[in-house]
Amino acid sequence: MSLKIKICGINSKESFLASKKADYIGFVFFPKSPRFINAETAKKLSHLRSKNQSIVGLFVNTEEKVIEYITDYVDLDYIQLHGQENIDQIKSIKSKTRKPIIKALPVSSKQDVENHKKYSKICDMLLFDTIPCENDLPGGNGKNFDWKILKNFNSENDWMLAGGINIENVKKAVEITKAPIVDLSSALEIKKGQKCPKKIKKFLNYAKFNRI
Repeated sequence: MSLKIKICGINSKESFLASKKADYIGFVFFPKSPRFINAETAKKLSHLRSKNQSIVGLFVNTEEKVIEYITDYVDLDYIQLHGQENIDQIKSIKSKTRKPIIKALPVSSKQDVENHKKYSKICDMLLFDTIPCENDLPGGNGKNFDWKILKNFNSENDWMLAGGINIENVKKAVEITKAPIVDLSSALEIKKGQKCPKKIKKFLNYAKFNRI
């Protein structure tokens, strides 16, 4: 089974079209992020999706009513929760939206991975990311963690690896973790918040051609 790819932080038509070969497109609905996209623009771009391409909406400690509205308005396929959402909140969001949930989990040790396994009972996918520094955004900081902590991680569901993945290290990252899906953002940018279509195409062609 070939590696699946999620490109997160898409906020322009050019970057969306460059991501045609990606399996997942991530829209960031977190106003403090330089990758923020409003619901109106996201809805327009989502109409350009390729066949079998899924649209993911990223939220950070967002009110449930807002998540419900954007999910319905944009017609999201997945909801990614990237804040401190607890089990009860996740259950409520999943029940109200009836959409699969991706839960982002910051990790730096095997114990962190073990502690986060409780989320696998309610979430449809787990996304392992680097623990952000004090003044960093919740994700998209271009920093990786020790992938060896995921070396023996097993899950009945698909899961995602994020945090500093780029064209130079993706092969090694997948070899170590056996991650079925990788999530990229900052590595594909000209500057923070602005994706580079050339970098996106280059990465997707590299990953697909080499069948990572």
